[in-house]
Amino acid sequence: MNWKDFFYFSQRERRGILLLIAFVSGIFVGKYLFSTHTTEPVEVSVPQETTAPPRSTYQPYSPKYQQQPTSSQPRSNNAQPQQRTYYAPRQETPEPRPSANAEQPKQEKFAAGTVIELNAADSLALMHIPGIGASFAKRILSYKKILGGYHRIEQLQEVYGMYEELYEKITPYLTVDAGQTVKIQVNSASLDKLKSHPYINFYQAKAIVETRKKKGKLSEVAELQLLEEFSEDDWIRITPYLDFE
Repeated sequence: MNWKDFFYFSQRERRGILLLIAFVSGIFVGKYLFSTHTTEPVEVSVPQETTAPPRSTYQPYSPKYQQQPTSSQPRSNNAQPQQRTYYAPRQETPEPRPSANAEQPKQEKFAAGTVIELNAADSLALMHIPGIGASFAKRILSYKKILGGYHRIEQLQEVYGMYEELYEKITPYLTVDAGQTVKIQVNSASLDKLKSHPYINFYQAKAIVETRKKKGKLSEVAELQLLEEFSEDDWIRITPYLDFE
């Protein structure tokens, strides 16, 4: 028998040997992977403070001396700082606040029989009239500026928010000087200037400009009264504000 015959294995035997080797190797590998690795604890040295914090030398409270807190003295998070003063704390009394319901000084009103000129009056003068406050005084003045001044006292009825009772209440205190109105220069005013007046709309302003181009300089309102854009009432309102010079 040849010695090589001892190392001869059949295919089935070789397969079994390989499986055995793999099984044994798996045991060693698994033992290494799943074993608990222990490490030695590392000793960390914590530096110690070389000097201890200074202790407070505060003595029990004396009326002659007082202990002032220093930044080096630790405070508890829950403890409230104690206030120690030689003199008793001053009791400050708050100043009284004006009450919301306190009566405001009333605006002094004109006595019965007082009359002022509407176009010359300012807001303060208007507020002296019984029934007129700051809001209505501002509206009356704003409409006067748009008109160019009041020509008739009845124009106050056109002020925004004016109602009959208030109109009848304030008119005895007012008079109107029509000579203080600002008039529109018909022969030179632009289209925008004409239509900016509350009594003239865009189409009426355009009709005046077109008539002016055709006839040249206009001398009187009769040259415009045939325009279909205007009614008779329109001319009654607007004529006092037209200047043909």
